[in-house]
Parts: sequence; structure tokens; C-alpha cells
Amino acid sequence: MASGDNFFASVDIGTSKIVVLIADEEDGKIEVFGYGIGPSDGVKNALIIDIDKVAKAISRVVETAYLSCNTRIHNVATNICDLHLSTINQDRQISVSGKKITKENVIEAIKTASATPIPANKQILNASVNHFTIDQDTTAIDQPIGLEATVLGAQVHVSIVSNQAMSSIHQVVEKSDLGLSEVVLDSIASSRTCITQDEKDNGICLIDMGAGVSNISVFMSGGITYSHVFKIGGNQITQNIANAFNTSFIEAERLKIEHGYAQLKIAPADKLIQFKQLDSMDNRYLSLHNLVEVIEKSYLDICRLIKQNLKTKKLDRSLKSGLVLTGGVSLIEGCEGLFVNTFRIRTKLAKVDVNKITGKDIIVSNPIYTCALGLLMHADNDTYLEAVQEYQQTNFVSKIKSLLEL
Repeated sequence: MASGDNFFASVDIGTSKIVVLIADEEDGKIEVFGYGIGPSDGVKNALIIDIDKVAKAISRVVETAYLSCNTRIHNVATNICDLHLSTINQDRQISVSGKKITKENVIEAIKTASATPIPANKQILNASVNHFTIDQDTTAIDQPIGLEATVLGAQVHVSIVSNQAMSSIHQVVEKSDLGLSEVVLDSIASSRTCITQDEKDNGICLIDMGAGVSNISVFMSGGITYSHVFKIGGNQITQNIANAFNTSFIEAERLKIEHGYAQLKIAPADKLIQFKQLDSMDNRYLSLHNLVEVIEKSYLDICRLIKQNLKTKKLDRSLKSGLVLTGGVSLIEGCEGLFVNTFRIRTKLAKVDVNKITGKDIIVSNPIYTCALGLLMHADNDTYLEAVQEYQQTNFVSKIKSLLEL
């Protein structure tokens, strides 16, 4: 059990599950000592459609987490997934009046680079500072404070979400009797646990496939450059199975979990599988290979949708470090190989960096916890080079100033 209040917590709100993690920091490493997981309710395709149901689902899992470690939580970092997400990369400069760059100069540079007109029904979620430049030198600099310069430039990645999505997050957390410390995009949170700085420098795409939606975030030249949300995930695969064999969603989910493969070529010899059809009390049988064919086609739909999106944004040839897959949908056998065959670039399943975060193997080795683990790392963040949160109650510049108190 953690001593005092020197711990922090995360709540991952998904379409099919709620995850709560409680952690502490020791010797520069985050240690997860409490956790809870349970079914989600009131969420459809990552959109919160019933505030009360989601709040009750969170409260149940928070209680499970409490029982696992006898530690109550108060403030949490949580995730957001918005189908109306839009992102902008901006690079702007300011003049430096003194000989050396100060914290105030950095604050002004971030504020200037982050300024952008947004529609009335949207708001800035965060501004991630990718790097700085000084004078005419285009070399990326992580820490400009104290350097001599006349011009300071800041390159930022601005994420914009709908007011409705953000308001729903605030309401469900408040109804769960919790305080909200941070709201982070799903895939950005996940990236903190399983992508190295070298991979970000060389170009990499994180693909986070959940039950309701799939998220991608692309990192290039050391920072994030693009994010997108697709309205397709594991539930669509299950529904395709249900439609193909005239069975219920629950039975189709069982077939997918117990007998599923993402590629027909790696499936075992064909056999008959017993299952229940709709409106029938009799046992029915289907071919394993026919089932896998439906599953493979569904996974290919996700692959091709993502590939076309990256190609449209002219990012498909810039991913020297390839792809990283995470989320529950990546657990099916053959998923990694399917993406390799489709994209023709190196692909790997996400693996948590145990030098940064530790805990029970059931948590750190399972991709369904990747987002919640990443949220913990955001909750522990104290540097201005990461995403800067803008809440309605928090002044943007004041938030940056507090992060700069090193």
C-alpha cells in the first residue's frame, strides 16, 4: 500500500471495458500496486452515450482497485477518444529580447505556436511541444532555456476535440466522485509505454485497436505529427461473424475468442465447430476455415482503411520504424503477420518498457492495459515538452508555467 497521497491513478474508459490503475513512483520508475478491470456500460463506439451508466461502471471498478491494495484514489488521468478529432502541426517564432532564452520566452513561444482558430463546438485538448529551434538554425532542440538567441521557434502538435466529448468525460468522472487531473488521447497515452525515442525519431505509427474504434498516432522527427480515429474495431469483427453465420453477438464473440485466427494460412486443419444459431434450439456446425475467412476479411478491412488514410496523408513511406500494434483486438493469433503482409513494413506487438513502469505481469504484459499504463505516465509527467492540458477551469499559460517549475 502506498504511504500518504504520493500516488496517482488512471481510468481507461473503453467501449467494452473500464480499467483503473493505481501507482507510485520509486527511484524514477512507476510501480503499479493496485488495479481493477470490469465491463463498460453506456459507451458505444468509444462515445459516452449514458453518463450515469458509465459513472456507475467506473465506480464499480474503482472499488475493485481499492480492494486490491486498500488505497483510495482521488484524482485520475483518463483517456478520450473522439471521432471528430482533428490535429494541426504549427511552427511559429517569437523574438527574444534578452541575450538568453528564459522560461517566460518558452511560455510565450508555446502560446504563440498553439494559437489557432477553432469552431464554437470544439476545443483544444492539448498542445504537444515536439521541439524548439533558435535563430536560423533548423536543428531541433529539446531544452532551449539558457541558450543565447534572438529568435525562438516552437513546433507544436495541436489536438482538437468536440465540446460534447470533453464535457462527457468531465461529467462521468465527477459523478464517479473523482477529480480529473489530465485528459489524453488514447493512442498518445499508449505510445508512452511502448515506443522509444529512436522510433519516434525514425518514424513510427502506433495502432491501438479497441472494441468500438481503432486509433492511430504517427510520430516523426522525434514528436507526434498525426492522429486519427476510425469507427471500426473488435465489435465490428464480431458482428461480421454474427451476420455470416446467423448467430447472436455473444455467440459470435465466443467463436472469435475460442477459435479465431487473423490469417487462414496459420489456422490448423479444418474441423467442424458447434455453435447456436438464432431462433434455433438445435446445435449447428460451421467450418473452422469458413470462420477464419470471415475474421481475416474483417481484419483486412481495418488494415486497408488505416493504410489508405496514411497514404492520403503521405505518411505511409515515412515509417522507417514501422508499426506498433496494441489494444485487445491485437491479441488474436496472426494479427501481427496480417499487418506485415498488408503494409510490407516491420510490425510488432506493443511491449511495455519495464525500465519505466513495473507491476504484475498480468498487467504489464497484456495490451488491454497499455492505455491505462500510459495514462499513469502522463499523470506523473512534470515537463513542458509533453502534452499540455487545457481545461475550461485552467488558464492555458498558467498551466504551462506550473509545468516549468523544475
